[in-house]
Amino acid sequence: MFSHILTGVDGSKESFRALNYALSLAKVYNSKVDVMYSIPPRVYAELADREVRIEEPSGDVKFISMLQQEENHIRDLIQGVAGEAGVEIGFHTRVGDPVDSMVEYVTGSKVDLIVVGSTGKGMADRLILGSVSTGIVHKSPVPVLVTKPEEEK
Repeated sequence: MFSHILTGVDGSKESFRALNYALSLAKVYNSKVDVMYSIPPRVYAELADREVRIEEPSGDVKFISMLQQEENHIRDLIQGVAGEAGVEIGFHTRVGDPVDSMVEYVTGSKVDLIVVGSTGKGMADRLILGSVSTGIVHKSPVPVLVTKPEEEK
């Protein structure tokens, strides 16, 4: 039924919940899974030139951009979750609006389902940027599964 699934991860708990749903579906349907990490242009502009110092176990020091450090961290977390689930993933990073990035990717590929969390980084971002899940539901040419947050007990 679903042969190619796309999910978006922004580092939030809800985006990882969506990732877990996508991985579960992939196991049932033997689907390919792609994960997209989108960096909003305003964040890119603020952090592109900032660097962090990384000390290697060998004692060597290197400097990488804060964005690269964040992307590496997110990729490692995603690959860890996918590895535990036993599902191979494709990881894609885009600079741009998450809605447009995901819809553009779907349009140029054979994705037949998007899985996305209903909330992400926070209320303030949603008020400024609008809801990513709502935007994807409205613009996507393929079905969208929106995960809901776990109820607090």
